[in-house]
Amino acid sequence: CMSSAVAGYKATLGADAPPACYDDIDLAQTVFITGANMAWAHPVLYRRLEVARRANPSQKWIVADPRRTETAADADLHLQLLPGTDVVLHHALLHVMLWEGLTDNSFIAAHTTGFEALRDRVREFTPAHAAQVCGLKADHIVQAARWFAGTTSGEGAPRTPTLSLYCQGLNQSSSGTDKNSTLINLHLATGQIGKP
Repeated sequence: CMSSAVAGYKATLGADAPPACYDDIDLAQTVFITGANMAWAHPVLYRRLEVARRANPSQKWIVADPRRTETAADADLHLQLLPGTDVVLHHALLHVMLWEGLTDNSFIAAHTTGFEALRDRVREFTPAHAAQVCGLKADHIVQAARWFAGTTSGEGAPRTPTLSLYCQGLNQSSSGTDKNSTLINLHLATGQIGKP
């Protein structure tokens, strides 16, 4: 059931090694939950997330899920996208980050290859286009991108940490590897990886 995640990790990071730990839950300023109803499917981890949010009331939760779940009900921003449009949403988030200068160009230059091709690929995924395809509001896509990037000030600005949590809603899919890869690419583009 995790083969899509394995392939996504290998395609983007070169190894099947999820780059996060439980301590990251307490340190995250933004938590991006996608493909998972954690309140129901991962209740112990969800309780830990709730405790972290109580300790840090400014922590933002973005939930990308077609369903109105218990987890989505607790979100600061619920992206109730149409089923199967996750890759379009991820590309649109990256499009916004690039357009607004919210990527970490130093991290990209030092730690990635092929970013120019990815940049060219997401060029057409404007918030307006993605909103139409995903059944979302364009301004919600923009808000999610800004929160995910952890800054609204562009290159070199201090970033608040973002943690992504995802599960079978991404993995068990005919395009699961693409969904995993495009999510990881958001972390690589913003340098939101390999640090607490």
